[in-house]
Amino acid sequence: MMERFLRMFRLSRDLHEINALSDADLADMGVTRTEALQLVALPDEVPARVAEMARLFGLSMAELMADRRVWHEVLGRCNGCTDPGTCHRFMAREDPGAPVDTATLTFCPNRATFDELAQGVRG
Repeated sequence: MMERFLRMFRLSRDLHEINALSDADLADMGVTRTEALQLVALPDEVPARVAEMARLFGLSMAELMADRRVWHEVLGRCNGCTDPGTCHRFMAREDPGAPVDTATLTFCPNRATFDELAQGVRG
């Protein structure tokens, strides 16, 4: 219960900060007001889960975030995942550092995007 209250408090604070920014300030950060509001509403675990999955595909955060449109799409798909249980079980595997055959990650709605980005990075 306390965790939920703290999240609501943080969300309220973040929304207030976003609303205080001008459109020019937001543009300097590379986001629209709508995108900023969508990002702040994401559960905290979504960006962390996306970062871990991208790492498995050999992508750095800089590579993943290079195209803001793609970054927002990936976050949105992760947030709307229809199989979060499988993802949570996978993320809780015994050896998170062990190599993974990314072809087996069929439950991930971002798998095709991660594959495409990884191919672009490798050339």
